[in-house]
Amino acid sequence: MDDNSNIATNKIIKDSLPMLAAIFLAIASVTYIMFKSWSNKLYFEKWKDYEDCGI
Repeated sequence: MDDNSNIATNKIIKDSLPMLAAIFLAIASVTYIMFKSWSNKLYFEKWKDYEDCGI
């Protein structure tokens, strides 16, 4: 009976690992996109006053 529970536990882990990896990649992608857009916004805010100077 102990072997069956180990096999079941291993199967659950093996079946859920790709799903967890996909969720992690989705969260990491959204975090990267949000950080990049925030960084770009700060950059353009910083240089907004110099657009009229021709620099």
